[in-house]
Amino acid sequence: MSEDDLKKLIESNTRAIGTLANNFAEYQRIQENQANQVMAIARELQERQIQLQDAQERERQTLEIIVEEMNRLIERSNRNERRIEQLIGYSITNESEHLDIEQRFRNLEARMKELEN
Repeated sequence: MSEDDLKKLIESNTRAIGTLANNFAEYQRIQENQANQVMAIARELQERQIQLQDAQERERQTLEIIVEEMNRLIERSNRNERRIEQLIGYSITNESEHLDIEQRFRNLEARMKELEN
């Protein structure tokens, strides 16, 4: 092999190494971009998950409040139903005197509750 052939071979190899170096640098840049995109997507998903958890917690609290209020309303409804049944019973048996005593007792209970609060 002649000296010119060796120079050409070295030049060719140098160009090939330069091309490989450029290709490798491009590959690294692409990999870095993809890694950045994956990280951005992961952050976005994490933020959305946190928002979803916050929304679920607010909904849970709202449902708890609704259930508590419904239980209070059911209790009040049951008390009213018992009072209506008593009133019907009193009207059937003409026990108006008993009704007056019962009403006074309720008034007294209400006053006691007010004083306690």
